[in-house]
Amino acid sequence: MTQTFEIKGNDLWDPSTFDALRRQLIPSFDLIYEAAVRTVVATVPAAPRVLDLGAGTGLLSAAILSELPAAHVVLVDRSELMLSRARSRFASQERVTVQNGDLTDPLPEGGFDAIVSGLAIHHLSHTDKRRLFARIRDALRPGGVFVNVEQVQGPLPHLESLYDSQHELHVTREHAPAQEWEAGRERMKFDVCIDLETQLQWLRDAGFRSIDCLAKDFRFATYAGWVSS
Repeated sequence: MTQTFEIKGNDLWDPSTFDALRRQLIPSFDLIYEAAVRTVVATVPAAPRVLDLGAGTGLLSAAILSELPAAHVVLVDRSELMLSRARSRFASQERVTVQNGDLTDPLPEGGFDAIVSGLAIHHLSHTDKRRLFARIRDALRPGGVFVNVEQVQGPLPHLESLYDSQHELHVTREHAPAQEWEAGRERMKFDVCIDLETQLQWLRDAGFRSIDCLAKDFRFATYAGWVSS
């Protein structure tokens, strides 16, 4: 399998194996993704508008649609290879829109009841993360929610070492292919992670009414921010 690791203009993942590898390479995958879905379901109306940023193959959007089949979902990703898988996945669903775009681009027009992202925003610079959080806040309807499934950095060096050892332990226990973990390590060299509390503060700074961490397993976390009704 050919891998490329440039951040701009190429793909970090092979879309043909992307979904299958998630549980092997990401600790508590079901926990952190289910926390995101359940939070969206508990917050939005029965037929919400949902924006999925860095949507990849549409894994998170598919989970949301399984619980909210009347939702109108817009998926945005800069990778055409990933989007081709997403288009195939949602080919029969008229309420789903798939479009190319970078996380630094203006967001699609129209208010959203929920904006979600799954393991994508940590590729941005810290400045771009903060700008994105502000744009997300402005794009949400009153009472809306932003939910981010994210890779976070340990707040201290010894905790980052703990996060890393526990991540590797999970990969070993799940019998992930060695070449995939090696490729994953290469991809992680391009990550621009920061600790959870800093990101929660950035949401406060962006004007979110309330924030919370919904689930966490060492370096993988799901957190959310709600806007006022």
